[in-house]
Amino acid sequence: MEAYKRNSQGKISGPLLVALHLMPGIMFAGCFFVLSRMFIRCGLTGYLALLVTIPICLVPVEIGVILLWGMRVTGRRSLSATIGYRQQGTIVDYVVFPLLLFICWGVLSIVVAPVSMYLDTHLSVWLPSWAGQAPLIGDLLRSSPSQRSITLALAAMLSGLLAPVVEEMYFRGFLLPRMDHWGPAAPVLNSLLFAVYHFYFPGNVPGIFVAFLPVAYVVMVRKNWRIGVVFHSLVNLWGVYRLAAFIT
Repeated sequence: MEAYKRNSQGKISGPLLVALHLMPGIMFAGCFFVLSRMFIRCGLTGYLALLVTIPICLVPVEIGVILLWGMRVTGRRSLSATIGYRQQGTIVDYVVFPLLLFICWGVLSIVVAPVSMYLDTHLSVWLPSWAGQAPLIGDLLRSSPSQRSITLALAAMLSGLLAPVVEEMYFRGFLLPRMDHWGPAAPVLNSLLFAVYHFYFPGNVPGIFVAFLPVAYVVMVRKNWRIGVVFHSLVNLWGVYRLAAFIT
């Protein structure tokens, strides 16, 4: 309990809360747009650029914010001293809850599918012509078999494993514990801002919100951010599997 109290220091409110949720997404989008254009000009795929943006932008930005916050609050750059909700988990936390949440997401994603399609149609017009989901997948389909294989392997490692660990550490391990003064509204706001953080794929925003709203509540109740990592990896790896099945 003492560890949780220490990790809960430095509660976040107001504009700073919104900025810390959305700033990494803005930086990720900018880096991805630039890299994808460069990759395509070099004969590589924009989807590969999306994956490469994870280790060169997403990881250092989000880990960097956590470490800087830890330095500000605790006086030392330490992930363990800054991350909250670090209760030890059980098989229920790491198997039962993620599977139930995965099933729940499957049902809810069907419910919000019309909204997702509407947003993808009407809010994607501002994106660069090469950076939308359909152009990225089409570009990948036209690439060589070797490039597709390498891209899918990287997708499993970077999107399926690395990104979920870092994003859950940041959003559910770092930000959510510092929002507990919002009470039951904290998971709603955390999940909504996490969904909007993916604004560069507007059609995904409703599905991400309904997927991670239950996750945020479970993490908050169980005081264990790693539950989100397992669920997040399941979702992303499922997406990689569907992509692989589609292009092969």
